[in-house]
Amino acid sequence: MAAGAARPRIVIYGLGQYGTMIARLAADRGWPIVAAFNRAGPKVGQDLGRVAGLGRDLGIVVQDAETGDYANLAADIGVVTHRDLLSANMPAYRRLMGAGLNVACHGVQSYLPQSNDPALAAEIEALAQANGVSFTGCGIWDMSRIWAGILAAGPCTEITSIHIASLTDPEGQCNSIEQIQQYCISLPVETFHERGIATNAAALAKKTIPEMVLRALGYTVLESTATIEPVVYDVPVKSKFAPGGWFEPGLVMGVRFHCTTTTAEGVTGTGLIDQRLFLPGDVEHMFWEVAGTPRNRLRVERLDSAQATAGNLFNRIPDVIAARPGIVPVYELGPLRSSAVAWPKIAT
Repeated sequence: MAAGAARPRIVIYGLGQYGTMIARLAADRGWPIVAAFNRAGPKVGQDLGRVAGLGRDLGIVVQDAETGDYANLAADIGVVTHRDLLSANMPAYRRLMGAGLNVACHGVQSYLPQSNDPALAAEIEALAQANGVSFTGCGIWDMSRIWAGILAAGPCTEITSIHIASLTDPEGQCNSIEQIQQYCISLPVETFHERGIATNAAALAKKTIPEMVLRALGYTVLESTATIEPVVYDVPVKSKFAPGGWFEPGLVMGVRFHCTTTTAEGVTGTGLIDQRLFLPGDVEHMFWEVAGTPRNRLRVERLDSAQATAGNLFNRIPDVIAARPGIVPVYELGPLRSSAVAWPKIAT
């Protein structure tokens, strides 16, 4: 992102929390927003600037994603912040790549499509190649879960295993109790099992975190697996979403993922990933440990999860535009770089 480079022309698909944050970042830095699409509802027909909370018009009317005009989009990239599952996002991918746009997607399965849904990954690859565009999954995992692990392994001359332990606060990334209840947080343990959360495809995508780091390091991955269990506390938990401010003991307060990746070279990758409401003293963090020569540990603390998610996604946009055609994982794009100097805020 050299200073003075041409400003990326973007299309935003999905105007929830992260889509509107990308819109604000782009508007603040003078990046042209060519179009915006959202599912049918009250946002459709409004000016994007109002929907994004800028308090001013941008001259872009939000279109219905199903009926909008995708012909002749004079843009470089479509930013998809719609859903986590590839299957739910495929209409967006087909429309945007079919219009000749690169795609940057904030969705957990998009980071490594071939491991999450091989059939749809093949379709995405074919679409990208046919239209000469790139497809990349990016967001908060980029720096803290993927590149942090790669950097921790960098000094090693021998590696036996890699391991990530992390703690994430769902409240920092959710706007409503409905959102935190996607993993049954605040509900009885029985509901967790009745809803089949242990086999939730989007949640199981976390199995790819150690896998992506091992792939980036050059290892031949044989298999990646994950299991999910509910986290239950025996003390009340403070929450902005709880009636009266506190959830009672005995309810599901989060989920825990156990991840394992094996390789042909015998090096293993494991993960113990907690996504749960915080207890006093908890700090959101990612902790990577590499066993080998030398032994390395690296800890990343995230103090503003929502802003970190949007910042990771936004700062990757020039890299995705410049990438080769096809599915391009973030670990192929080099370490994430700040946009602060190259794209400072402009006066409005």
